[in-house]
Amino acid sequence: MIQYINIMTKDGKSLLFRNYGDSEIDRDLLAGFLSAFSGFMKEISRSDIKSTSTEDFKYYYTVVNSFIIVVCADLEDDDAQVYSKINKIRAQFITNYGKMFENGNWDGNRTIFYDFEKELDTIVLGALKVSIIGFGGVGKTSLLHLICGRDINLEYVPTITANISSFKGGELGSREIVFWDFAGQKQFKTLWGSLLDNTQIALLVLDSTFENLNSSKEIIKDVLEKYYKGYLIIGIANKQDLSHRLTPEFCEKILANLSDKIPPIKVHGMIAINPNYREKILAILRNAINSLKS
Repeated sequence: MIQYINIMTKDGKSLLFRNYGDSEIDRDLLAGFLSAFSGFMKEISRSDIKSTSTEDFKYYYTVVNSFIIVVCADLEDDDAQVYSKINKIRAQFITNYGKMFENGNWDGNRTIFYDFEKELDTIVLGALKVSIIGFGGVGKTSLLHLICGRDINLEYVPTITANISSFKGGELGSREIVFWDFAGQKQFKTLWGSLLDNTQIALLVLDSTFENLNSSKEIIKDVLEKYYKGYLIIGIANKQDLSHRLTPEFCEKILANLSDKIPPIKVHGMIAINPNYREKILAILRNAINSLKS
């Protein structure tokens, strides 16, 4: 994986530093490395991407106008993939700041690069995929609209295959998130396994009835467990405004220990048609996203 990215001037002054690795960066060591290579980094053409390796990492560097982008990656990382990301970073940096620097309008304020960090995260990490799964009528699409801050249609309209929505707001962090709202009708169940590909967080939505809770055991055994690849599963006990609802705690107890392969599922109560619950689902998602980094 890419450990960190440093965008700096040709004289070695850092403009933007973004760390993606687990290990703490030795800034003195980094400064020494950049100083050692600054002489010939100034001579490479704008189209070149060069690299060199140490015992622990591989360093890639390229020129953007009067600046240098340095990327530190693991030794086993695929060069072609790293080159592709560097080219995207370079192109986006020029798009965002090229004219400003060409015209000499930069006043030395590095805070102008803060917004670029969000774009870096998407390029380096890719969009985070959240899958919303559950049988028809449990409120998956209403939950998606609640998350995205859209108006909620109280009339039930079945989803066909999947709704896909991109979320780029800062409410869930800097990384772009793509929500996949799976069609809940049983005829689409055979598609759920393939739709789960590359999922990092799965929201299992229930309507808080005993019938639905009982049938949702099939989703855990036949889909989530079968196609499980380490993603985080969160239970959402929706429709908590109904008189015959089951509590989230009861739902969690029933779903516990259904699988030896997946961890116990934490269940949260929700009323997806109530805008007041938006901050709650956003907080649940923020905690889930942060847990992926730890």
